[in-house]
Amino acid sequence: MHSSPAQAAFYYMAVVSVASALLAVTRRSPVHSMLWVLALFLHVAGIFLLLGAEFLAAVQVIVYAGAILIFYLFIVMLLDLPGEAARPRFGRHWPLAALAGLSGVGLAWAARTGQLGAPASAEAAGDTPLGAVAEIGRALLGPFALPFELASVVLLAAIVGAVVLARGRNA
Repeated sequence: MHSSPAQAAFYYMAVVSVASALLAVTRRSPVHSMLWVLALFLHVAGIFLLLGAEFLAAVQVIVYAGAILIFYLFIVMLLDLPGEAARPRFGRHWPLAALAGLSGVGLAWAARTGQLGAPASAEAAGDTPLGAVAEIGRALLGPFALPFELASVVLLAAIVGAVVLARGRNA
């Protein structure tokens, strides 16, 4: 069996993504967990690139790795959770969580093989691409530039509020 470099890269990124996700939930330190989530986000962005979804890869890096993950890391550092590392990481509900994870894997396998009624490939859904990055940018930042900027101001206000609250409690 002959595999292309793109297939090898896909399988590498898929395996590292699963390993990063497992390491993110099993680490005792919240900061270490965040770093493993960052590795997960970057590998998922690589998978999007391999699949030809450049916009989703850019959103994955900019929004998730660049904004949301940093925001979570910022909050974890502000909260200063020394007792988090002392407690056991998993409670008595880990078998239920493992069953939910295995169910997700089974659903993904069933969707991949086409047993859920969805088309098995992108070509079966239609022959034209859904949109290029330039078209998506024009659609988002054309008529919706003001709401987009207002949302960023609201998020900035939330971050400033979190800093003020955390600082007022520690001072």
